[in-house]
Amino acid sequence: MSALHRLGRYLRDDWALFLVRFGKVWDWHAARFFYLDPRTLGLTRIIVGVLMMLDCLRHAAVAELYYSNSGVLTNHYNLFSPSSSHHFSLFHVFSTPAEVHVAFGLAFLCYFFFAIGYRARLFNILSLIWVTSTDSRLILVENGGYVVVNLLVFYLCWLPTGRRFSVDALLRSAREQREQTLDDLRADHRPGWLTDRHRSFACLMVVANFGIIYIFNVINKYGDIWREGLTVHYVLHIDRMVTGLAVPFREHMPLWLSRIVTWLVLVVEATIAMAIFWPENRRITRPLAMVLVFGLHLAFGVMMRLGPFAWFMIAWSSLLLMTVHWEMIEAAYARRQPSIEVRFDTGSGLAWTLVRLARRLTVTRRLVFDGDAPATGVLQARQEGGPWRSGRAAFWLTLRAMIGGRYLLPILRLLLLGLPDLVVLVLFAAPERWARFFGLLAPPRDPRRAHPPQEPSPFRQRLDRYRRRARDLALGFYTLLFLSQLVNENKSLPPPMKHDVPGLIHMFLVYPRLFQGWGMFAPNPIREDGVVAIDAITVDGRHIDPLRGGAPPDLDLSDDRGSGLQQIEQDYMNRIRMKDNARFRHPLRLWLQSYHQRTGRPEDEIIFFEVFWLTDQNPEPGSDKPTDHEAICIASWKKRGARLPPGMPPLPAKPCTPAYAGK
Repeated sequence: MSALHRLGRYLRDDWALFLVRFGKVWDWHAARFFYLDPRTLGLTRIIVGVLMMLDCLRHAAVAELYYSNSGVLTNHYNLFSPSSSHHFSLFHVFSTPAEVHVAFGLAFLCYFFFAIGYRARLFNILSLIWVTSTDSRLILVENGGYVVVNLLVFYLCWLPTGRRFSVDALLRSAREQREQTLDDLRADHRPGWLTDRHRSFACLMVVANFGIIYIFNVINKYGDIWREGLTVHYVLHIDRMVTGLAVPFREHMPLWLSRIVTWLVLVVEATIAMAIFWPENRRITRPLAMVLVFGLHLAFGVMMRLGPFAWFMIAWSSLLLMTVHWEMIEAAYARRQPSIEVRFDTGSGLAWTLVRLARRLTVTRRLVFDGDAPATGVLQARQEGGPWRSGRAAFWLTLRAMIGGRYLLPILRLLLLGLPDLVVLVLFAAPERWARFFGLLAPPRDPRRAHPPQEPSPFRQRLDRYRRRARDLALGFYTLLFLSQLVNENKSLPPPMKHDVPGLIHMFLVYPRLFQGWGMFAPNPIREDGVVAIDAITVDGRHIDPLRGGAPPDLDLSDDRGSGLQQIEQDYMNRIRMKDNARFRHPLRLWLQSYHQRTGRPEDEIIFFEVFWLTDQNPEPGSDKPTDHEAICIASWKKRGARLPPGMPPLPAKPCTPAYAGK
């Protein structure tokens, strides 16, 4: 009986009837949207952690240019002329390229520990601090994908992501249950914290926000170009964004197919939103949404360089898996995967440790523990009806009892560069020596070393109850802020709904960069392409472009077939040309003037440069040739008294006059 049911018993009949009916409706919806399976949370944690590690490497690759004091935006300039109010970043502590790489290394470690589920809640919070710090260090390149990362990691802070598929779960299980006999190993012991679904307001919010992204992505696309079905045509001709795969695709795609794909994007996004919120037949609608999300964003990810957006949206969709889906997966796995028979030296403490580890990493019902191994071996295993394997081969065969272990283990061993193979090889090369080193000579015989969960004291229960309420209140506060942001940031909502947010409250959103404006290529896609090009003249008369590693400048955009720029580079170029960001051209000038100091070559000293925004209009439907080519000067400089060596053409008398190329 819910609290509303109980309250209704003490009120007047009409109010009581209303509350009871409302309570039934509430319970009906709560049963469908307030629960998440711990396996789902564990899987999402792993996917998000791995993606954060990959994204960290992506940023670290351009750390010197964009995140250090040797780059185009120094710490002190970013602090004294910030891109945003309520501005905080741990990267402001790190100045030199080496220090910044150390910072990215620390962030990578946090993401790694979060991915494997070691102190999952702690490293979840630390990961949120690092991802928002990366964002805030260079807000110029922030896009909707960065906000998706921040929101997803923020929501996971409120959820028990470490209950399954984690080091935390492994250690907790080992503490609470210490197997003493073969019967203990065969018993299918699963405590409540391992199997019970998690219920909280955060479960509703994380799924609802995911669906809201698609709702407003559809609603905000009300422009003529979307209605005419021309969006895909224009978007695939934005050379600074597209990948090499998109170029031949756009060159061979007829206009009628482009229209169909454009309208199909709208249909798919609307279908995803409905499938997420549909309360009935969720066993079908949730997987349908996941398949559509994967297909849609995989296409985005391989066709365009949008940063983390596409991949983290796929990761977010993993939260749609329900308990019934996990049961179906386990049942299908049990039908196809033959059981694995395991026998080991019951007199070896090392053997007991290995089988206890295997029991927790695998589906217990697929492991059959049967008798002792021969005296010459610590561990033996075989598939049903197959030959016996010993040593490390037996260990890897045992781990194949994991769900998907047949495919995941080779991938994991490859990603970790063979480190697990090396550890297992060394372990089984001298098992007795390692058993002696770790104090595992004797089998477990002391039941007191197990620590079964104790019933918490009444005070602890009350404290936990208050803590959960405080947590829900805090998330409820953020829910109100998110609703306010939805109204203020989405273009499709009418102006009378817009409102001011007090600065003290606004900072709770701006510091962690949690926004709710959704509408990629909305209301219409951009029809203009452009990149930044620099024509710099060195003291010995060479023309170079330092942004492209000192290559000769290319001021002709008409023959561009994909610029090959990653998201950070293209967004920096696109934002630096705008009037609102003109103040950030000063550190760019300083970076160009100190070019020879970074290369260590006096002949690389720049004495004259002009920075251009090269722009053109995307080809019209039925054409593949861009039009209206233009080179807009956005920054320039000439060293006083500078001259080129005799016999070379003189420097221009005056550099170009900077202008603005956008708001």
